Amino acid sequence: MDAPGAVALRDELVAAGVRVTVAACDVADRDALAELLAEYPVDAVVHAAGVLDDGVIDALTAERFEGVLRTKAFGAVHLDELTRDRALDAFVLFSSFAGSVGAAGQGNYAAANAYLDALAERRRAQGLPATSIAWGPWADGGMADDAASSARMRRGGVIPLYAEAALDVLARTVAYALPALVVADLDWTDFAPAFTSTRPSPLIAALPEARAAAENAGGAAEHTGHQGRTGLLDQLTGLPPAEQDRVLLQTVQSCAAAVLGYPNPESVIAKRAFRDLGIDSLTAVELRNALTALTGVSGLASTVVFDRPTPLALARHLREQLLGESSEPESSTTEPVR
Repeated sequence: MDAPGAVALRDELVAAGVRVTVAACDVADRDALAELLAEYPVDAVVHAAGVLDDGVIDALTAERFEGVLRTKAFGAVHLDELTRDRALDAFVLFSSFAGSVGAAGQGNYAAANAYLDALAERRRAQGLPATSIAWGPWADGGMADDAASSARMRRGGVIPLYAEAALDVLARTVAYALPALVVADLDWTDFAPAFTSTRPSPLIAALPEARAAAENAGGAAEHTGHQGRTGLLDQLTGLPPAEQDRVLLQTVQSCAAAVLGYPNPESVIAKRAFRDLGIDSLTAVELRNALTALTGVSGLASTVVFDRPTPLALARHLREQLLGESSEPESSTTEPVR
C-alpha cells in the first residue's frame, strides 16, 4: 500500500462497490507467484509491469537486457504457465509500440514486448484467452511521461495517449478477434518521414496515411530545395567556401536546436561540445536521423555527433560527404566561444 497511488485507487474501487485485495508479489519469481495464486481466486490476468533501461545497441549489455526482460517477459511466461488450469475470462498483456514498430534506444524493451505479442499469439493458437496490446506512450503518469521524453516523441510524430481514452480502448479490445494489436496516436506527417529517414520501412509502406505523408514530404523537399542531397547541393553550388561553411553550420545548428528544444539555432554554439549542449545517446540518434532527412547524406553513424563532437566539426564532416572536400580545420587556439 506504500506504492504511489495505491491507497487512492483502492478507495476509489471500494467506493464503486468493488472488493479489493492488494498483495505484493514479484511475478518474475515463479515460486512467489505460485504461492500468491494458490491463496487467491483469479479468473482474469492483466500484466502491466515494465521497466526501462534505454540505450543505443552497442551500450546494451546482457545485464541491461536481463533487467528489462525479467520484469516484462519472465513475468508474462510465469502468469501463462501458472494459470493454465484456470478458466480465465481474460489474459491481457501490456505490450509496447517499441516491440511492433521500434523506438530509438529501446532494443531491450522492444525484445521484451515482442515476446509478449508472440506469447499472446501462441495462447490463442492453443485455444486460450489472450490479448497483447502494443501501446504507444501514455500521458498522465505513463512510463514515458516526462517532459524530455514527451517532447522527443512528439517531434517524431508520436503523441502520448490520454489515459481515459486508452482505458476505453482497453475495454473494447480484450475480446478482439486478433490476439495482438497496436494502439498508438501517430501524426503521420511527422512520423512517416522521421521513421524512414535512414532506411525504408516495409512495415508502414503499405499504409495509405504513411505513404501519403512520405510523398508529401518528398514533394515539399523538391519544392523548397532545402531538403535532400540534391536540394542542399544546389543551395551550396556557386557559393564561396566560407558561405558554404556557414550554410552547413546553420543546417546542423537548426537540427540540433529542434532536437534539443533550444529556442533558436543561434543558441547552439558552434564550438561547444554536443555533450555540453545536452546531447545523450538517444538524442544523438535523433539528430543523426534529422540530418539524414534534411541533407540526404546516408550512412551517417549513430555516433556521428560524438565522433564529430561540435556543431562546427559536424558541419565540416557534412561538407566532406556532400562536396568531397574539407574546409580549414578547427583552430586549436583558444578563441571566444560563439
